[in-house]
Amino acid sequence: MTSDLSIWATFVKSYSDAYKVTWLVRRLFRALTDMADGYLSEAGLTAADRAIMESLFPHDRRTVPDIARHYEVSRQHVQATVNHLLDQGLVRTDANPHHKRSPLISLSRTGREVFRGSRKREGALLDAVFADIEIADVAVTRRTLEKILAKVRDQNR
Repeated sequence: MTSDLSIWATFVKSYSDAYKVTWLVRRLFRALTDMADGYLSEAGLTAADRAIMESLFPHDRRTVPDIARHYEVSRQHVQATVNHLLDQGLVRTDANPHHKRSPLISLSRTGREVFRGSRKREGALLDAVFADIEIADVAVTRRTLEKILAKVRDQNR
């Protein structure tokens, strides 16, 4: 019995390089999420938790709608993640002088410590992933992905 991955790999072979890049980016996103969930689970966090914490690190304060716009996700998704982080004592809320019903979210002291630890672990993992890839290749890949992202965003407007 063939795996879903091999079926898709066969399917993708018949498509253009642009489609292959898209297919690979989707797989990479999933693999990076799985990697993050693996090292974050030790701290009781998910990749979504980490993303919210990253947007607040080290001393930023944002509202839930601000975070949602930053990541281009729903406010409800961000609110659920913030609620989880509040329950764990990793973020705190402060009154927002500009909006009574939308408090400012920031990392607690514990949240900053937990995030620093997760970034250290992530850095070690990414160093291993990129260890034998030329810096110039990484730079070209980054610039190419930035261009693709900008074009996709333009088409979605």
